[in-house]
Amino acid sequence: MQLMRGCLPASKPLPAASSRMSPLVLRGGQAWRVAPRLSVNRGLTPAARRTVKAQAAPPSDAFILDFDGVLLDSEREVTASAFTASKQRWPHIFGSLSADDELRISEGMRAVRPVLIKGYESMIMARILAEDGPKAVDSILADWSKLQAERLAQWNEKAEDLTSQYESLRNEEMKKPEWQALQQPYMGVKDALGSCPYPYYIATSKAAHRVSPLMAAYFGVDIPPDSPRMFASLLPPDEAKANALEQISQRPLIKESGATVHFIDDRLETLKNAAARPSLSNIKLYLANWGYNTKSEREEAANMKNVRVIGLPQFSELLRFGLVMNVDDGCEPTEEEKGYGNPSRVSDEE
Repeated sequence: MQLMRGCLPASKPLPAASSRMSPLVLRGGQAWRVAPRLSVNRGLTPAARRTVKAQAAPPSDAFILDFDGVLLDSEREVTASAFTASKQRWPHIFGSLSADDELRISEGMRAVRPVLIKGYESMIMARILAEDGPKAVDSILADWSKLQAERLAQWNEKAEDLTSQYESLRNEEMKKPEWQALQQPYMGVKDALGSCPYPYYIATSKAAHRVSPLMAAYFGVDIPPDSPRMFASLLPPDEAKANALEQISQRPLIKESGATVHFIDDRLETLKNAAARPSLSNIKLYLANWGYNTKSEREEAANMKNVRVIGLPQFSELLRFGLVMNVDDGCEPTEEEKGYGNPSRVSDEE
C-alpha cells in the first residue's frame, strides 16, 4: 500500500470521507492518504484491454496482412486515376469515349485487376480495353506481362514515363477529399482489426504514404509510413513480400516467443513464392477470396497443401482467435466446409 504523507493540525477533525477521495489512515499521530491503485486498463475499450493483456505475455500468433485486396478495395481509385492520366496522355483515344464505352472499360478494369502489379499498368490496361473491346479482358488475363511489353513497343511508350505521370497525378489526387472515398474497406475488416489481440504488420506493394492515412481514417490505427510495422512499396511483390516475411519472422517478438505467423494476401503468385521458400515453411498462408483473384486461381489454391482459401467471416475469426472456427478447433469439418468454393475449405493435407 502506497501512502502519501499529509500532516493535519490536531485542532481540526479529519475530513469526512468522500467517494472521490482516497481514504485516510492514522500512523504515528499523522494522517496519511492512501494512493489509489491505478489500473492500466482504466478507460480502455474491451478490445484494447484484450490487446494489453495479450501484450503482457509473449504472443501466440502474429499476422502479416496485405493491404489492397485484403483490408481495402482500391479498384475505383486506381481506375479513376487511369482514366484521368490516359485522357491527358492519349486525348485522341480517351477524349471521345461515350458513357457506355467508359462503363465497359471500368467493368473491364475490375475484371483484369488480379494481374495488375504496378499502378501505371492501369493506363496500359485502360487503353487496350478502349482499343480492343470486350475481348481484351481475356487477352490481358492470359499473358499480361507479354501483352503490355508488346503494346508499349507498338505505341512507342516507356514504362518510366507512364510511371512518372501516373504517380504524380495520384499524389495530387490525394489532396482532394474524394480520394479517400474512392477506396473503401471490406465489410467487417475494421471490427476484425479492432478485435485482434495479436501483433500484426502490413506488407504491401502500395506506397507507405498512401497506406498510412487510410489505416488511420478507416481503421483508427496509427501506423506512420516509417513504422516498423509497415512494409510498403514491396515490388516486385512476389520476391519482395517473401523477403519481408523473413524479416518479420526473425524479429525477437516473433522468433523468441515461437508465435505462429499467418500471412494473408489476395495474390496467389505471391503465396506460391512464399510457399517455395524453405525458410518460410512455418508460416501459414491464406488466399483472401474477396480480393483481386480469379476463379481459376481460387481453384488452384484450394488444391494446394500449404495454402488455404478463406472468406471474410473466416478472416475475422482468424484475427480474433488465431484459428478458423469449425476447422482448426479440433472439430470435424462439415460437408459445406469440404465443398469447393466455400471460403473455409481446407485441402485434405492441411
